[in-house]
Amino acid sequence: MSSAKGEPFTRIEAVVKGLFGLPCCRRRVGRRRSVSFGFGSERFHGDPKLPDGFYGEWEIGTYYAAWRVVQAGKVLCGSEDVVDSVEGLNDRLGLVELGRPVGIQMLSEFDVRLSLDENTDLDFLGTLSEADEHIVHIFGPDDLYVEYAVETGWEIGTSAEPLR
Repeated sequence: MSSAKGEPFTRIEAVVKGLFGLPCCRRRVGRRRSVSFGFGSERFHGDPKLPDGFYGEWEIGTYYAAWRVVQAGKVLCGSEDVVDSVEGLNDRLGLVELGRPVGIQMLSEFDVRLSLDENTDLDFLGTLSEADEHIVHIFGPDDLYVEYAVETGWEIGTSAEPLR
């Protein structure tokens, strides 16, 4: 692993560059308004209990942080949208056209943005005071796991083993 405050952001950009340019193949709002976006080829998992039959080759999302999809300065969909159910929010997200990732950046020490083409952004926003909750996670090929938490910074590991 890396230093106590995590990996430098330039290393993260290099590690996730394989995500850039891939089409969105999956999007899902889950329990507690969590969200995940799949990019690249579909990877079938064979678990009939899950709502989608596959994950993307790359997955980016959050379990607890707030999130939003922004296009040309307008929020198209977000975790705090007023809807009757998580299914309603999932339906709303399904109507949003998502492009291909072109970059990743830190908006602040609390917020991460995945920029897509077509002037669209996926923002993951740190709004919780719990120090151990991460803002965003990224799963990639070969069991790559990357996460960002305010307390620990960026960390790179494997999805087969816990980071801490």
